[in-house]
Amino acid sequence: MHDEDFSMYHKCGHSFCHLCIESHLNVNEKCPLCRSYTGSPIRNRQLESLTMSYVASRNLSNAYYERMKFNQKKVLLQKRALALIYTGLKDKPGQSTELCNLVKNVDDEELKSEIRSQVRQQVGVGLEHVGDLENDTVTIRLKNSTR
Repeated sequence: MHDEDFSMYHKCGHSFCHLCIESHLNVNEKCPLCRSYTGSPIRNRQLESLTMSYVASRNLSNAYYERMKFNQKKVLLQKRALALIYTGLKDKPGQSTELCNLVKNVDDEELKSEIRSQVRQQVGVGLEHVGDLENDTVTIRLKNSTR
């Protein structure tokens, strides 16, 4: 298994797949089930071992690994999109920028789409916006920036 292909649990005891909890933690730092603050998730090796035993016993290895490769790619895409968004805004403290300025130098259409998706998810969490979120001319800024 790769570093991105594992189960995670919080100190509260709830377990999630890595993709699901990474996506959730991008917009909320509380456990999605009990809403407690739990800090960073921890790798759940027991659930991982149980999952691998089940996959092996059902001859699901190929499908499982294909799904893991897809999930690994999705997590990486989310992280790249968030890095581009916050790096682009961090360079302009207190200023706004249009979404089109964040995606104009990105050649990868899948990454552009993920940037747009992450902007919609981050509004209210780490970003503020003016305008229609479905439009590339929407103006965004860091939530704590002065106007």
